[in-house]
Amino acid sequence: MKAFVVHESYKATTGFNSVPVEIEEVRVSQNSFGACQLLFHDGRKNHFILGKEFSIADAIEIPLYRIEIQSDLPVKAQFVEYYYGNQDILFADKLIDQTNRTYSGDRFASLYVEFPISEDISAGDYPVTIKLFRSQLTGKDQLVLTKTLKVTVNDHAFPADPAKAFNLNFWQQPSNLARSFDVPLWSEEHFRLIGEMASSLAAIGQKAVTVIAGEIPWKGWFNYIVKDYPANLYEYSMIRVKKTIAGQLICDFSILDRYLDCMFAAGVDQEIDVFGLLGVWQPPFFPLVKALEHPEKLVIRYYNEAEETMDFIQQKADLQEYLSQVFAHFKALGVWDKVRIVSDEPKVHEIATFNASLAELKAIDETIQIKVAFDKEDVLQQLLPQIDYPVTSYYCTCNNYEALNQSHSGKTQYYVCNYPDKPNTFLHSPILETRLQGLLAHHFKTNGMLRWAYNCWPENAREDIRYNTSSLPIGDLCFIYPSNSGHLLLSLRYKQLQRGIEDFYLIKQAEAIMPEQTAQLINDFLVVTDPKEWMLDSHTSNPTVFHQTFSDYERFRQSLLAIVQTGK
Repeated sequence: MKAFVVHESYKATTGFNSVPVEIEEVRVSQNSFGACQLLFHDGRKNHFILGKEFSIADAIEIPLYRIEIQSDLPVKAQFVEYYYGNQDILFADKLIDQTNRTYSGDRFASLYVEFPISEDISAGDYPVTIKLFRSQLTGKDQLVLTKTLKVTVNDHAFPADPAKAFNLNFWQQPSNLARSFDVPLWSEEHFRLIGEMASSLAAIGQKAVTVIAGEIPWKGWFNYIVKDYPANLYEYSMIRVKKTIAGQLICDFSILDRYLDCMFAAGVDQEIDVFGLLGVWQPPFFPLVKALEHPEKLVIRYYNEAEETMDFIQQKADLQEYLSQVFAHFKALGVWDKVRIVSDEPKVHEIATFNASLAELKAIDETIQIKVAFDKEDVLQQLLPQIDYPVTSYYCTCNNYEALNQSHSGKTQYYVCNYPDKPNTFLHSPILETRLQGLLAHHFKTNGMLRWAYNCWPENAREDIRYNTSSLPIGDLCFIYPSNSGHLLLSLRYKQLQRGIEDFYLIKQAEAIMPEQTAQLINDFLVVTDPKEWMLDSHTSNPTVFHQTFSDYERFRQSLLAIVQTGK
């Protein structure tokens, strides 16, 4: 059996063809976490166990390997599960809760090991010993190898919330959350899951709540057409509507209010992004509410008490009343200043419709704030004067971030989605590209980044996250995973984004102390510093950029820490 202690950013695959580079030390600040990965492999199928529990594989003839990690520091270890990526290569990503796992001989047995370091843990060196024992079913186990590691806790402490200044915005998919766990929509069990999702988001700096105020704003991302892998991706409104026998339209905001309370309680409370009222998608072959007297075919479903039927709003007066009640409710809650009416990637041929729809909204309340995700430069240029909060695709950001920071200072974000090919957060992406997002947010002078899908899972996401792979690279649909136990599971990508947001914090701290030296550190790290050189076209990145290794990141962080320490 071969064993390797590797950097936390290692991504194990079934396509490996080289010996992993080992590490001997993990450096960590207080109020943070140190991490590494353990890899085991002998080319055969084996069953691995954490600690002292007794576990037998389905094939009783295969060896049992028991892993013990000894340290005076707190330790959390999780097996890493693989998913199919490009070219049928499997990539390790999901951090699972089970304390035993069988791995076939075509891949490493991968273990993510984390050392949570509070400010109560003294600076210094802490040895870690990893022992591997082997046995055959009821036989006595025997020590077969030992690995050592040093965890160095430095005397720098992060604040309690290093992500406070980073405006992270993952769009949430609450209907998909209920569907994937087979629980009733907006039920008690659903809200338990929403609370768990909110906590996981808050831990990495999430600032925005996703509110669905009109049915199916994305029309299921084409899941009614794309049938390569089964998926149901429709998102449903949080607002229940009825028309009384007397013809009065009444909105029930209890679900919306509870969702907001759930997110606010976790600390996600700076922004409310409202979808379904502007720029709703109108893809081909999807039935529309044709008679609606409005520039866009908004989908507002209601219960007709007089007829005892469900229907969709079609009269202009009813839609205006609905919108007025929605806006008034946010004002009554005292959160109107946090509300953004969001449109997702309007197209050139939709500009006239967008402007007409926006005029209708502003006729109801001219104080509404508009946020738009732009993926086309020509649309950006035409609509920008009307937009309060522009969010630009990576390509648009590379070409326009300087002008955007002048016109919308402090109100911009960038996003990665199904492109660029690099740097991104796909399953197959080098995992350090996920960590890089923290530095990119600083370099673009944005107040953070956006990603469209936190939990947009296809139907079989516990085993396979592929869907519409010709348009959506594998991993684009989610950053976390559903478990069989009724909980959410994090990923290696999640952990590296968390690390990248720590980098963002350190850059800001170092910049305040030594701005010129910090700028030079960033330039040396990036090598190619002009974003206009980072893309060859709207979808293809420059292949000569972003080839940093984990050693580059470690040196970069230590240099930042050295500057921060001088400011004490």
